Amino acid sequence: MPGFSSNILVILDISDPAHPKEAGRWWMPGQKAGEAKPEGPEGFHGPANISPDGKMASMAYSPAVVNLDISDAANPKLIGKLTFSPPFVAVGAPSLHTALPLWDRNLLYVNSEAIAERCNEALNFAGLVDNRNPARPRLMSLFPVPVPPKGAPYKNFCEKGGRFGPHNVNQEIHLPDVEKPGNLIYLTYFNAGLRVYNIKDPLLPVETGWFIPPQPSERVGPLPRDLVTQTEDVLVDTRGYIYVTDKQWGVWILRYSGPDQPAPTDK
Repeated sequence: MPGFSSNILVILDISDPAHPKEAGRWWMPGQKAGEAKPEGPEGFHGPANISPDGKMASMAYSPAVVNLDISDAANPKLIGKLTFSPPFVAVGAPSLHTALPLWDRNLLYVNSEAIAERCNEALNFAGLVDNRNPARPRLMSLFPVPVPPKGAPYKNFCEKGGRFGPHNVNQEIHLPDVEKPGNLIYLTYFNAGLRVYNIKDPLLPVETGWFIPPQPSERVGPLPRDLVTQTEDVLVDTRGYIYVTDKQWGVWILRYSGPDQPAPTDK
């Protein structure tokens, strides 16, 4: 928006779909021209996740995960936030990429985004936030860092090349054909492929499945500089099919066969 640095949250009134209009906006202090700028990253990545009662929005808004009171859309108000940067920050990128509320459990899943290749940046992470008190969200746990499979020609994923770190989760849960969150978090991890985490115990998340596309032999596009897999996005449908995209390969369709496999709700 004019007069602001980076992206801000804008709420639109689409009661007349042909003529959408701004209904409200919110920004992190320091983004507006003339405001004192804090250190570290800033900016809204999105999406905004709206509580079932429509009164609160939770989102990844660097440098923090943010809960906003949107009961008056024209005047959103900060309820509470949990700052992640420092220590977590990706140079030239948001310190937070994704926030996924698990409304029925008062949890927020959060992750950063890897940007620099070969891990030439601060540590990226994925974790769970206790959001029972939206005014004081607190970090509960961090997900374990993926380990290369036995026999891999690299001792860690940083050494493999390309970007290594979290990116996207199965997030379009408002759609009727998308699997709703249960005990599993499906997370793309760039050169570590798809990782599946079980959060039955939110204080002790464990990895229970993974898929890494095979090493590509032909380059598609200019990035990453190393010719390696870069798994980007994931979507899981109500039949249990997992769709992941990879920079070098395109789309893979998978099924999870580990513990706590959700029962399909569609055929």
